[in-house]
Amino acid sequence: MKNIVCPISTERIAEHLPRVNALLVILTIGLYFILNTWLIPLFLMVDFFTRGFGDTRYSLLTRLSIFISQRLHLKSSLIDKAPKLFAARLGFVFSVSIFLLHLLAGGSGMFVLAFGLAVFAGLECVCNICVGCHIYSWLVIPWLNRV
Repeated sequence: MKNIVCPISTERIAEHLPRVNALLVILTIGLYFILNTWLIPLFLMVDFFTRGFGDTRYSLLTRLSIFISQRLHLKSSLIDKAPKLFAARLGFVFSVSIFLLHLLAGGSGMFVLAFGLAVFAGLECVCNICVGCHIYSWLVIPWLNRV
């Protein structure tokens, strides 16, 4: 665990917000397993894109996370935002893959990816483990050092 390197920025967010957001992602994926409709990965794709590449103010899940946090009076320390942006970008890649598999192939592949995304969100939500940081350390840093 000591060799984990995360992207760094000067922006900060409350530590509980990504965890609440991850819970909402898990619930959304659960809804996907129940309803089996392409609209849910499309929604996740747009939401992850908004969080990872756009303005988080326009993310429905982020807005809902803030609302829930305010209602429950959740408070936590501030953490670096960059790892969460990277994780949102990975979530976007997963969501695009799930969406395309749903439309083009169907089958179990889309559910395997959806389950993987739910597991990653569960690790963030329950254990405060950012899988994005691990992926960044294992794939991005070695690739950047090669280039």
